[in-house]
Amino acid sequence: MKKINIIQFLPYFPPHKGGLETVAEEFSKYYVAGDYGNIINITFDIGQEIEKVSENDLIKYKGEVIGYNKDGYKVYLLPSFDIIPNFPFPKFWSKTFWRVLKEIKPLLTSPYQGRKVVVQTHTRFFLSSFLGGLFAKRNKLKWVHIEHGSDYVKLGSKLKSFISYMYDKTIGVWIFKKCDSIVAISNACKDFIQKKFVKRDVGVIYNGINFKPGNKKENINYIKIGFVGRLVTLKGVDLLIKSFLNLEKKYQNIKLEILGDGEEREFLEKLSNNHKNIEFLGFRDREFIAKEFLPSIDILVNPSFMEGLPTTVLEGLLLKCVIVATDVGGTKEISNLDDLILVKSLDILDLEKGIEKALLNYKKLSGISYNHIKNNFDWNENIKKYFSLYNEV
Repeated sequence: MKKINIIQFLPYFPPHKGGLETVAEEFSKYYVAGDYGNIINITFDIGQEIEKVSENDLIKYKGEVIGYNKDGYKVYLLPSFDIIPNFPFPKFWSKTFWRVLKEIKPLLTSPYQGRKVVVQTHTRFFLSSFLGGLFAKRNKLKWVHIEHGSDYVKLGSKLKSFISYMYDKTIGVWIFKKCDSIVAISNACKDFIQKKFVKRDVGVIYNGINFKPGNKKENINYIKIGFVGRLVTLKGVDLLIKSFLNLEKKYQNIKLEILGDGEEREFLEKLSNNHKNIEFLGFRDREFIAKEFLPSIDILVNPSFMEGLPTTVLEGLLLKCVIVATDVGGTKEISNLDDLILVKSLDILDLEKGIEKALLNYKKLSGISYNHIKNNFDWNENIKKYFSLYNEV
């Protein structure tokens, strides 16, 4: 097996929280562990915690930290800022920005002479994908783009949404036309690309899941409903809170725990009006989610307006939660079994009906999709598919 090195251009990377970040990290771990080649991750520096990185793992240039080593792969940091929440913009006027890109160029040939190098980008609406595409073209490298989105971006105002739409119709189209291969993380993503952007072949490779769950915990006196994710408009958490407040009038033994943080948190806390049965937990690490949070949740709700293939739904089903989720993106591709209850997006009445159905049946439905998730969303198998693609591109 001839090894292939991958350079991933990313908008964010852990410890910054998000589904794309988790996918990029797990991909890196499994690719390196499988001895397929080396991984270099180039990410905007927002949310990084360099102060927590061991001195021996830091990558420096003339005393300045420009990245770090982790789990057998490298992470390089590009100076940036959030031009709007969750949309990082590179500080291309910074000397460090150009220094990082200059430092990466020698890694294309040395010490790995003879190895193929592939640039990989994720999600067309981040500037990291545009930057990665330019880097690939400039250095005459093959470019694989992985698309996580299944709809146009919907932001908090009509103006922002319009700007996002125009970005899609210019830079987004350029990315899909110019990359050497496109991978969608669900069939819904594939359909979106082919209907709205380009008429060309698009492969589908589902995300894997690497999750070591804790033991399921039984709640004796109440039913616990949960949400995990960023507290931003497109996640629809306000609809979940409103649905809960309506249902709580009928079911007094229910609680809602919201795990995550974001720009909408203050608004959502006001909406919940300090209700005794609604708790905001803030950000927590993946170990807490796997060992403490999800094992204690009876019903996990994902009321998002837009998804590719929601990681939280995969994780919830693996933890034997009953899932109530909006029928967006590739959600319905995860499982066709009864512990995944699909509801209409932006429809509070349908969301309430879905949660009520789960409340009445959660003990009977719990765990039905467990084996299906375990057998069909395997990182080792998915990495083999990616490696095969890199050889062909």
